[in-house]
Amino acid sequence: MKFLLFPLRLTIPAILLLMGCLAGGFSYQRQVSLTHDRIKEELTQYSKLTASTTAQLIEYLYRRTEIQNSQSEGVTLLISRLSGDANLNVALFCDEKNLIRNASLFEFQNSRLQDTPWADLIPVLNQVRRDRTAQIILSKDQRQISAIYPVTFPPQPGDLRSNRVGTVVLNYDLTKAEKPAIVDAINQSLQVVVILVLLCVLVGVLLDRIVTQRARRLVTASHQLAQGHFQVRVQVYGADELAQIAQAFNEMAAQIQQNTEALQTSEKQLKAQTEELETTLHELNQTQLQLVQQEKMSSLGQLVAGVAHEINNPVSFIHGNLVHIQTYSKDLLQLIDLYQKSYPHPTPEIQAEIEEIDLEFLQDDLLKVLSSMKIGTDRIRQIVLSLRNFSRMDESDFKDVDLHEGIESTLLILQHRLKATPQRPEIALIRDYGKLPPVECHGGRLNQVLMNILANAIDALEDLHQRQAPTLDRPPSYHIKVRTAVIDADWVEIAIADNGPGIPEDLQAKIFDPFFTTKPVGKGTGLGMSISYQIITEKHGGKLECFSKPGEGTTFIIQIPIRQNVEVAV
Repeated sequence: MKFLLFPLRLTIPAILLLMGCLAGGFSYQRQVSLTHDRIKEELTQYSKLTASTTAQLIEYLYRRTEIQNSQSEGVTLLISRLSGDANLNVALFCDEKNLIRNASLFEFQNSRLQDTPWADLIPVLNQVRRDRTAQIILSKDQRQISAIYPVTFPPQPGDLRSNRVGTVVLNYDLTKAEKPAIVDAINQSLQVVVILVLLCVLVGVLLDRIVTQRARRLVTASHQLAQGHFQVRVQVYGADELAQIAQAFNEMAAQIQQNTEALQTSEKQLKAQTEELETTLHELNQTQLQLVQQEKMSSLGQLVAGVAHEINNPVSFIHGNLVHIQTYSKDLLQLIDLYQKSYPHPTPEIQAEIEEIDLEFLQDDLLKVLSSMKIGTDRIRQIVLSLRNFSRMDESDFKDVDLHEGIESTLLILQHRLKATPQRPEIALIRDYGKLPPVECHGGRLNQVLMNILANAIDALEDLHQRQAPTLDRPPSYHIKVRTAVIDADWVEIAIADNGPGIPEDLQAKIFDPFFTTKPVGKGTGLGMSISYQIITEKHGGKLECFSKPGEGTTFIIQIPIRQNVEVAV
């Protein structure tokens, strides 16, 4: 509340002071700009007049043939007098070969122009001599003006016209001419600022006496009211707006005091009821989640175990008999070879049958077919083993588990979803496995977590492709990376990352909430990630974190202890 006194006392003076500073700055910039333009114009005109006059006087002195010996002295005197100009940097008189015959600075006398700081003017001097037309040059930094005028030397004896043309160069310093005017501009700007500062002080004093002291009472009373002193009242006399505000404040304080007393009574009752409802709701949610989780895991485990068992029996029968069939086939083929060697000329009926069944191809392909069947049964047995490892129905307690085995089992079950389809390209799987020790955990529940995260990653990539495919020129590249590592002597980590669309920042805090899902109706219940979070944090005492950047992908990091504490295992 004390902060309110600051604008009442100082806001208006501060605004005036700021406006004064801005006006002073604007005035200074304006004056400097006008001064620069005026001085540049005046100095340009002055340099034209001086250079033109100097050039004419030099021509005049050179045409006075009766005083040939005094010509150089007259030109030297003329050039030296120009040095009395405070704004002049240098005055030069050059002949047709850019040799400085006379200069206002003695050290440049009889020097070549290319050896002086004004060597960059040589192209301009050449043009002036060629065109016999004066030029006024402004330097690139806008700080110097150079006036260059031609000087025609008198013709030599026997010449009708002189081709010898010299130049007069006058170089003026704009900054020297601008300094007095800039000082005047600074003085004017300072006067504006000083006047407004005095005005600010006067306004501040008046505001303090007329408004601030009375407003301070209102601020103090408001501060006390905010702290809970509802009996406070403020006394501000008068008929102006502050007095009316004070009266309205007193009425408001009385009404707040009355309503607060009634509210405190009902709040106590409502608080007790709310706490009871929150406790009941939390218990119901926990019970519901546990029931859903148990039912889901039980049904899934029984289904997977039953399917694996039913497939395993006939496959094992076929796989076991394939060995005998291969042996029998080899024996029969050897017997046929023996018959062909013993009876190289079969009867017409046997020869016709041999050609009908293509005996040569049958002998070559039969063992290949049996070998392919054996490879197929081996593959089916691996899938069955992965299903059994995934379900782990025989493991109801924590045991030492090879996490890589569980990951591979889950990936094998999801292999069909990673392959390319007519709707999208293949999702590449990148494995970056570290060397992990056996981890004490519940393998079946941990596999459930891996299944939920991997399935969500595949769904995200498929959804991204459906949205982007019509606008893409070439098929995109999708991948899921699974990385494992040992954090320290007590913890291991599993990271699952995709290059999908990512999760918006406003939804990242909700992904582990029960029943929260971004999938359409029928594709998700919103329980997968919530159950996964409970399995990792509550059942295993670990951590499950999500890191996502929209447009770059999502990474889930699972961290679990290598050995479970007794409390966690229970």
